[in-house]
Amino acid sequence: MTSFNDLKSLYEDGYRCIYHDCTNSNHTIYLKNFDNENSQALEIEVNDENEFSQFQNYMNDLKMS
Repeated sequence: MTSFNDLKSLYEDGYRCIYHDCTNSNHTIYLKNFDNENSQALEIEVNDENEFSQFQNYMNDLKMS
């Protein structure tokens, strides 16, 4: 399982959320790195509701800065 710190680290490496979805209490976050030509989308599953909320708050804080 991917932790909030892992997601935050990917964000610090240039990945950005392009889509997120929740099915059966399982969150999937699609990240893409726009900083390089060979960017790829990553699918990350987060099973813990608290960690998904932390990641949403982290993304919202970045948008406001």
